[in-house]
Amino acid sequence: ERTIYRDDEDAAEAVITNRNVQPQHYQEEESLELDASHAIFFIVLASTSLLVLFFFKIFNVVKIFYAFGCSGAFAQVVLYPLLTRVFRKLRWKSPMRPMECLSEENATRAALNGGCKGKILMCLYSFFGPITLLDVMANTIAYAVGGTWLYIAFTVLHPGSNVFYWIVQDVFGACMCITFLGTIKINAIRVAAILLTVAFFYDIFFVFVTPLLTKHGESIMVNVATSGGPPKADPSWCEKYPSSTECKGGEPLPMLFAIPRVGDYQGGASMLGLGDIVLPGLLLSFASRFDEAKRLMGLVSGGAGRVRNGAGGVSSNKSSWNICCGCGQGGYFGPVVVAYAVGLAMANAAVYLMQMGQPALLYLVPCCLGTFVFMARRNGELNDIWDNPRAIRAADALLFGGRIEAEDEDDVRASSLLMNEGAEMT
Repeated sequence: ERTIYRDDEDAAEAVITNRNVQPQHYQEEESLELDASHAIFFIVLASTSLLVLFFFKIFNVVKIFYAFGCSGAFAQVVLYPLLTRVFRKLRWKSPMRPMECLSEENATRAALNGGCKGKILMCLYSFFGPITLLDVMANTIAYAVGGTWLYIAFTVLHPGSNVFYWIVQDVFGACMCITFLGTIKINAIRVAAILLTVAFFYDIFFVFVTPLLTKHGESIMVNVATSGGPPKADPSWCEKYPSSTECKGGEPLPMLFAIPRVGDYQGGASMLGLGDIVLPGLLLSFASRFDEAKRLMGLVSGGAGRVRNGAGGVSSNKSSWNICCGCGQGGYFGPVVVAYAVGLAMANAAVYLMQMGQPALLYLVPCCLGTFVFMARRNGELNDIWDNPRAIRAADALLFGGRIEAEDEDDVRASSLLMNEGAEMT
């Protein structure tokens, strides 16, 4: 999302001079925009799922869903682009063309002729659309990897120590996060504030409060994350008798990133939940889109992608904040990324100091959301970005809307006035 019109002033001019024509190069991908009700529902669903896993111990079901769900994301994020690049290098175009047997024409003809084959082909075409050999190869490899991962999960005593297992789990988790953030988006700080604030208290409750409410003083979050809690036996006993019943458990559930502790006789792993990535990631994605929308409006107004804050002031090239962050002038994305790194470092430090699991959102939410709100208030843009910023509305209208209505034209002019002058973002 940070590649829109970085240097392409001619493209911006073409868009603004012919607003009634839909730009053919930029097509809006399918996405879901979150609102406040989605944010509340998301937390309720997450809490319910966590309680179900804690009381019913159906961890193997999660592994099955994770293996097959993430295999599709792995195919789309890694294998499909990789194989496409390889075939283009080899100048082999046939795998990227739709397969003749599953084309619309062939499926329609077979359906008209009747019979089971026609129904199957039409059903496949209706569900999948045109299928290429590249699609088949990418998905076959992805689901083969996912099946192998699942086999190891069910047959190896402590699969977390298997290098293939934890690397694939982390790669799958990364692909799922990328797919999620590519599909789900927020268009207002108000929604991000509600989502992250509720998630903040959700994380604290299930890590620190639930030990006071459960029978054995267990943290529900830690119990579920470690597939039922750590082994009950002494580590030295488990080292001698790893197949003992009391030595089972403690394996990271595939809802998180896990890196085994190398050289630690007690075993274990460093863990970071996927929710600790995708929830702040929604805010980072919004910051990126807002920066690019402002840069686009700067190009539209005849500038060179210059960004000016809402108060009318221009960021100084020698600003200590921007030099420290290395993020350029007037943007939000860089500072919020730095804030995320600081919050994650604080969470890791707290784990080592307190010798217990920590809710990462306890540190990430104040750092990320606080940084964004502070910068927006300092720039005089908080009221605008609190609910559907003008720059994003105007940019969406220019790129995807085809025709800009009167309200959006006002947004274009207002946004352009804010962004016509100022320091150029790096």
